[in-house]
Amino acid sequence: MEIRSLRHFVVLADTLSFRHAAERLHMSQPALTRSIASLEHQLGVRLFHRDKRHVALTSEGSDLLTRARRLLAGMDEFAFAAHSLRAASQQVLRVGVYGNGLAQLTHLVFQEFRRRYPEVRLQVMDADFHRGIGPLLAGEYHVALLRAPAQLPELRTVPVFLEPIDVLLPRDHRLAGLATTDVAALFDEPWVTFPPSIPGAWAAHWLAEEQRGEAKAAVGSYARTEYELYAAVAYQGHVALVPRSALRMRPHPGIVAVPVSGMDPSTAAVAMPAMGYDPAAAALADVATGIAREHIGTIEDARLPAGLPDNAGGFG
Repeated sequence: MEIRSLRHFVVLADTLSFRHAAERLHMSQPALTRSIASLEHQLGVRLFHRDKRHVALTSEGSDLLTRARRLLAGMDEFAFAAHSLRAASQQVLRVGVYGNGLAQLTHLVFQEFRRRYPEVRLQVMDADFHRGIGPLLAGEYHVALLRAPAQLPELRTVPVFLEPIDVLLPRDHRLAGLATTDVAALFDEPWVTFPPSIPGAWAAHWLAEEQRGEAKAAVGSYARTEYELYAAVAYQGHVALVPRSALRMRPHPGIVAVPVSGMDPSTAAVAMPAMGYDPAAAALADVATGIAREHIGTIEDARLPAGLPDNAGGFG
């Protein structure tokens, strides 16, 4: 039995849709169907009831799902431990940067971390949204700079600053000349957002699902990177919510940003696994909060979060 077959089982159980599960796993539906059938054959039990319209867990599948999750969590913990041991021996801190990270503070944070901890070698990587937070939980990144609209139990998240949210519009869009717009005015627009593999609470935030109520967003496309998100706005006529600093840092000739009312601010944060995180990751969070206190004025319209910790964690 292969671990990836268990992952296929869990994702299909979460979505109850071969199409959606295949998209999330980045594989074809026929390949996913073969994988599930092979797993059922190896286990000798049927995991799903399925017909052309519906997929449902069998009682046996429901019972085994809990065990599959436990096994996968154990494998992720094993992989994390291995990555941590390798990093500890090499004194390397791998940092994944999602989107624009900590905006204009990103460079200042890395610069100060290098000054304070010269023995630690930084490896900074541009995180691909289609992998969600999987690389962080698996130990490929020790720590990440990201936007965290909701707390997740699997992450230890240290907020660094808050800033308003804007909507990106094609330059010729009917709302492009407004000084501000309510998020409700965008509900009927085609949206570009991040892939379904990002945590559900984050996906909901960037689609304004709380403000929509029962109405569902019309998702026109998914973007794995900030560049792809910009391209979908400029060349496909889609709209997208972003932190206010995004377009200011990376302007695009085909896009304008309009402030949006009715949305909670974006939280720029440093995140690491909730359990077994690298001490250097906590040190980076400590540096980031200190830089924010000193340089928050660098980011227009940004503010410090209430109760910003004095120290995010020690580093031996």
